[in-house]
Amino acid sequence: MKQEWIQIRGYTMLKKWKKLRNLMDHVSEVLEVILSVIIIVVVVIAIFFLKTPFLEYLADPTASGALLTFITYVLNIVICVELFKVLCSPGTETVLDVMMFVIVRHMIVHDTTAAENLLTILGVAMLIVIKKYVLQNQWHPGKKCAKDTIDEKDGSENTD
Repeated sequence: MKQEWIQIRGYTMLKKWKKLRNLMDHVSEVLEVILSVIIIVVVVIAIFFLKTPFLEYLADPTASGALLTFITYVLNIVICVELFKVLCSPGTETVLDVMMFVIVRHMIVHDTTAAENLLTILGVAMLIVIKKYVLQNQWHPGKKCAKDTIDEKDGSENTD
């Protein structure tokens, strides 16, 4: 029995596995959409529940921990929104945004030492440098580069 081998994404595999691979890709995309919808529903519900901590803060702004409680709720919602963005458009930049919010939330919400604050600030600074200088030169799927375009007429590469 002759088995047909094909090349997919740089891997050589049997042709019958191609269908399984495609099915797994489709299932993972559907699960991502389902998770995105769940996250949006949870975020909308959480926004309505922000009323209580906000009113507690307004009632006594000088109360110990009132502002911190409100900020904790808000940052949790922001992190969920960023997670939704990662699921909708996965990429290095959105993952870095989520990491930055998580690091900042940890510094603001939890009692940390001076050394932990320094490490947090260095971590955020590293993420900013990565985002500014490393990702600036990276190719993005939506962006066309002149040298990476393919001539529509004859299918040859344009290396202008």
